[in-house]
Amino acid sequence: MIQNEICQIVEGLLEIDSVSPDKTLEELEVDSIIFIRLVVECEQRFHIEFEDEMLLISKFPDLKSFIEYVQTRAGDGTE
Repeated sequence: MIQNEICQIVEGLLEIDSVSPDKTLEELEVDSIIFIRLVVECEQRFHIEFEDEMLLISKFPDLKSFIEYVQTRAGDGTE
């Protein structure tokens, strides 16, 4: 499931045990460098490419919106 995989990626990047998709990226303390690392990891893992205008952390108010975007790009809105 894409959501679980992205949560695991975030947990690894932030070195924390648990991530809730309802948290904002700010609450998770995701900075611009971690955000880009997250994007690159998702692009590689899910074989997608983020649109240029979506490479801004401000485009994603919370982790859930990021997950939904990845699901859309991966062609699977159900996982």
